[in-house]
Amino acid sequence: MPAPDYASEIAALERGLGTGEARIESDGDSVTYRGVGDIMKALEYFRGRASAAFAPQTRSMHTLASFDPN
Repeated sequence: MPAPDYASEIAALERGLGTGEARIESDGDSVTYRGVGDIMKALEYFRGRASAAFAPQTRSMHTLASFDPN
């Protein structure tokens, strides 16, 4: 399964907001939103996913040690 193209999703949603269209098409798929609020939520979601995709992956570097004096 190919990775989602967040940039094209975001661009399609922004175009829809700009034109007042509730039906958004991107990569051959079509979604009809109920209103501007739903489009804004979708934009927030895809922007968050795009940011997470480019965020550096960090690993925890913690070590737990236990000492028993007996």
